[in-house]
Amino acid sequence: MSRTPSNPPVGDHYSLPLRALHWLTVLAVSLVYGVPYIEGFFERGTAGRAFIWWAHISVGLLILGLVALRLAARALGPVPPPSAALSRPVHLAATAAHVLLYVLLVVTPVVGIYLAFLRGDAVTFFGLFTIPSPVAVDREAARQVIELHETLANVLVVLALLHGLAALVHHFVFRDDVLRRMLPRH
Repeated sequence: MSRTPSNPPVGDHYSLPLRALHWLTVLAVSLVYGVPYIEGFFERGTAGRAFIWWAHISVGLLILGLVALRLAARALGPVPPPSAALSRPVHLAATAAHVLLYVLLVVTPVVGIYLAFLRGDAVTFFGLFTIPSPVAVDREAARQVIELHETLANVLVVLALLHGLAALVHHFVFRDDVLRRMLPRH
């Protein structure tokens, strides 16, 4: 089979589970990042505002689960070799960006969970299970941790946007297979 940008070999695509988990992670990060911006529409102490934070925490926990599944799928299943379109330095930079994205996808929700615990809040996953706070309430520490959580979230989103922009540049400018490897097969 000849290899062209529009017809990559089957082995060059990521598996369906990895592609699905990637796009579910994109959706979950978009939701979890956007939800706090809605809180301003609800007064403190209202059911609507409580729902916003319940959803934020639940989706944050979902991201941890998706990352665990992604890492398992990568470890257990076939992963295509790096795209032949990438030079060695670009491949190394992309690998470093992916590692940093995975680290941020784990650390950001973990810091968020710790923040909830410092506030004395239990953490619930869509009402299916609840983890009570194992630490004493510390509002001063919570104020510091919220800044860290927000910074990590901002770095995660900026890096994810740069990752997406790089994929679009590869697709529309370089016209190579980098983005197509993560898209549904045609």
